[in-house]
Amino acid sequence: MKRLLFILVGAFTIGALAYGAIDLFGRWYGPRYIKSDSDINDIYVVFLGILAVGIIGGGVLGNWLHRYQLNKQ
Repeated sequence: MKRLLFILVGAFTIGALAYGAIDLFGRWYGPRYIKSDSDINDIYVVFLGILAVGIIGGGVLGNWLHRYQLNKQ
């Protein structure tokens, strides 16, 4: 159960950080470079990919931290 908690907290934390970074980038990128709905669709798919990688990476990091903590004891 503790392992699942580490994975979920890691996924949520890194996912939230990735979402925040995407939001900041989107606020800068949008007004400057988005000219049509096609541009919005393209960048949206890229952002979803980045968010998915962040969530999965956070889960992997949480799992690694759990194993590290067990080995340290």
